[in-house]
Amino acid sequence: MRLTRIAGAGVTALLATGTLVGATSTAAHAAVVSSTYSCTPSVGSPFDMPVSVDLAFPTTAVAGTPIPAGFLSFPTTASIPAVVQTAPGGPDSLGVTGARSADFGANIGPAAVKAPTTWTKPGSADGSGNYVYTGNGINGAFILPKADSYTATMPKTFTFVGTGAGGADTTYTATCTTASPATIGTITLSKQLVTVKAKAPKSAEQGDVVTVKGKVLAQYAKVGGPVATGKVVVKDGNKTVGKGKVKNGEYKVKVKGLAKGAHSLVVTYKGDDFVGKGASKARSVTVS
Repeated sequence: MRLTRIAGAGVTALLATGTLVGATSTAAHAAVVSSTYSCTPSVGSPFDMPVSVDLAFPTTAVAGTPIPAGFLSFPTTASIPAVVQTAPGGPDSLGVTGARSADFGANIGPAAVKAPTTWTKPGSADGSGNYVYTGNGINGAFILPKADSYTATMPKTFTFVGTGAGGADTTYTATCTTASPATIGTITLSKQLVTVKAKAPKSAEQGDVVTVKGKVLAQYAKVGGPVATGKVVVKDGNKTVGKGKVKNGEYKVKVKGLAKGAHSLVVTYKGDDFVGKGASKARSVTVS
């Protein structure tokens, strides 16, 4: 897996903070991994296709990070036995000079990372009697899953579509599956940083309901990441004086029963699956 290009300032910020590391990072797994797929072609008998991917996979990142299309590349090979390639009704007889797959990629835990891939057919079989197609895939946009540790694997299934002159599709296709896709690596996703903003009136009369409202700003919400959810607690010193829910990154809490005198209200956010805990600056309210 290689970093290929950066789409927008938001992604630049992700790299600058070390959210996702590339192939040159010492914090990345670097290896060629392979799986053998059982392929059922549109013409002919089923056959085994060894597929390899050459990538360097990061060991750490931040949950909910939005990864734009075209940010990662997946160099890959796919091997077709010569007896399949040259058989009557096989790829050669249908004018296949390359191939593509719209659903090739990887899985990071529950997140599917699609990397549409194109391969080029070699001029001849190798010494093992296989036609080793070489290619590269470019990821589609995806969002890293919630904070946890995950195993990343090659796909369980993909569709191999033979292409001919000018890259046009031929009638040759094969559905390829494996029950045990190879492990690419493991990755631990930490929770995003958060900023909690709060507003409250500076003064109130005894018996008034004091409304404390504000925003819970997740680290990557502005660049396509998930918006903070969950709960907030309003405290006056060590005493809890109000609770509320975060909806679309915002909250509103009605605080009742504040006694006469000065109060210092702090809003504490309890975090969610993607975003860590945080607290606002204290807001001073004087009740007379």
